[in-house]
Amino acid sequence: MTEPPAPPSVPRGRLRVRRATRADLPVVLDLRLAFDRELLGGDLPPDRVGPHRSQVADYLATHVDGEAYRLWVAEDGGRIVGMGGLVVVDRPPHARSRRSAEGFIVNVYTLPTWRGRGVGRVVMDALVADARTLRLRRVYLRTSDAGRALYEEMGFRDPGNYLSLDLD
Repeated sequence: MTEPPAPPSVPRGRLRVRRATRADLPVVLDLRLAFDRELLGGDLPPDRVGPHRSQVADYLATHVDGEAYRLWVAEDGGRIVGMGGLVVVDRPPHARSRRSAEGFIVNVYTLPTWRGRGVGRVVMDALVADARTLRLRRVYLRTSDAGRALYEEMGFRDPGNYLSLDLD
């Protein structure tokens, strides 16, 4: 994806954040694959590129209009420059909360030349506001070192007692 340089700064008022639509999927797919390349530190092996692209495209196409996966994009002048998703998880009730649903924030990504200009923040603000509107009990996310400062500034904390087990 060829990307023209961003202006030196983007006034926050120029950034528009909204739920993604089917029309956004080609751009969102490219952003998601760029996100994956950064996480991996390079491209997938050639035999995995096509299947992975198809799997991500299928997921986005079948979930973009739903309520369980809520995809948000940030744009400047009609150009999508960042995104993030909220996966809503219906959990059993908890003794300390009548709310059962929780959210998992995924795939927060900003085009590299747009980083440091508030794009990630407006996407995160939209995701958290959406979670509040849905009356979710809490939201979780995993972070890279690059994103940690933003999330901690927003009030996210590491509870230190979560473990994961990869099953794939």
